[in-house]
Amino acid sequence: MELLKKPENFFVIFAFVCGLILTFFMPPLMGADEPAHLARIYSLSQGQIASIVVNNQAGNYTPAALSDFENFWTPVIKDTKIKTNFSQIKKSTQFVIDKNKLSFTNQCYQTLYSPIAYLPQTLGLSVAKLFTNSVYWLLICSKLFLLSFYIAIGYLTIRVTPVFKNIFMLVLLMPTALSLGASISADGVIIPVAALFFAYVLRYSFDDNFKIDKKAVILFSLLTICLALVKQSFLISLFVLFIPKKKFGKSMKSYFAKLAFIFLPGFILAVLWNLYCREWFVPLNGSNAIVQAQFIIEHPFIYILTLLKTIKLCFIMWVYMTIGVLGWNNVFLFPVVYILYIIAFIINLVFKNESDRVPVELWQKILLGILFAINFIFIATELYLSWTQPYFTEFISFIQGRYIIPIILPLFILTGFIFVSSKNKNTKSDIITLSILAITYLNIFLSIFVLYYF
Repeated sequence: MELLKKPENFFVIFAFVCGLILTFFMPPLMGADEPAHLARIYSLSQGQIASIVVNNQAGNYTPAALSDFENFWTPVIKDTKIKTNFSQIKKSTQFVIDKNKLSFTNQCYQTLYSPIAYLPQTLGLSVAKLFTNSVYWLLICSKLFLLSFYIAIGYLTIRVTPVFKNIFMLVLLMPTALSLGASISADGVIIPVAALFFAYVLRYSFDDNFKIDKKAVILFSLLTICLALVKQSFLISLFVLFIPKKKFGKSMKSYFAKLAFIFLPGFILAVLWNLYCREWFVPLNGSNAIVQAQFIIEHPFIYILTLLKTIKLCFIMWVYMTIGVLGWNNVFLFPVVYILYIIAFIINLVFKNESDRVPVELWQKILLGILFAINFIFIATELYLSWTQPYFTEFISFIQGRYIIPIILPLFILTGFIFVSSKNKNTKSDIITLSILAITYLNIFLSIFVLYYF
């Protein structure tokens, strides 16, 4: 009996149940940067796309109830020894919006994200405003809309990809990933959109029924625009180069013309958005992007050494954070559960690896590795420019697992192509996978209970 014969259906059920528990069981504002996300979403729901700078902080004037709600939960955010309970959560529903009482809310780096990064959340909050003025319920409704988006795109992703369906499912069900989908973070948008993009890349690469025609160009162009406008993730779109040239047509002219239509709209819109929002960019953590960029240009080998030292120092931490560290990076799994989840990936790459059915050229494998490295270096460099203090070369700080999740699928895909197995597919792997998922989420719910309630 194959328990995961249709992993997209299992994904919907599992993500819906666990996502709902995360939505209501995780105390309000306990997700990383959630106060800033909430303030940004509320501003967008009011049509305030542009931000202003007050006292060297970027944000907007929003109802004071948002700040009061944040202050109510700040002790729990800052001190893990302070616990909460459902009575306190119920009490927090009494903070209601009064449009006549405004205060400035610092929206930090989130103010630089385009409205696309918050589209589901803003829609949810806007709908909720028709029925309630409670900040808590505005927050919950925003989370539910993002969770619905995450599950819908995740379902389509797993259904679309012709190979590695279980790997896509496991990535989208990693506690870190699903918790972001059940939050109001922009990461909850970029993760499923990036996964869908990779799924279509694989479909158009290996399914003979799909060619890069006008409809495909429009599809990839729209996905590229979304990637470019959500957390400046344009470089992810370069993975479309994995698709064989013959899929684009017989001539080189057709190949380059279609690539131009795929890449240029997203690139242009990303540049225009960055030009538009540069006036309210406020350096964080004492950083200076211009000075740091000059340092990289003048001392490239020192920067490469800094990057290598960072990888050596933080690799294990990134593995933990990518798989399952929730909240303000303070909700952990038991160490053995991280190992079990890695085993789940290995098992599904060995016993559920459908890549032996598709022809993969050496250049495609090399390209996957190069593009993954380029995207990772871009993420690290962006954080080096925006978060690291000038001339600091010990390591690059603030590289978190949630930033790596959108580009982790090509790494698994490359691994699957390299270590493709000719063994018979073993249905016992499904039972093991389900058991590991169950253990993982029981551990997460227990960790949330102990950290915040017990």
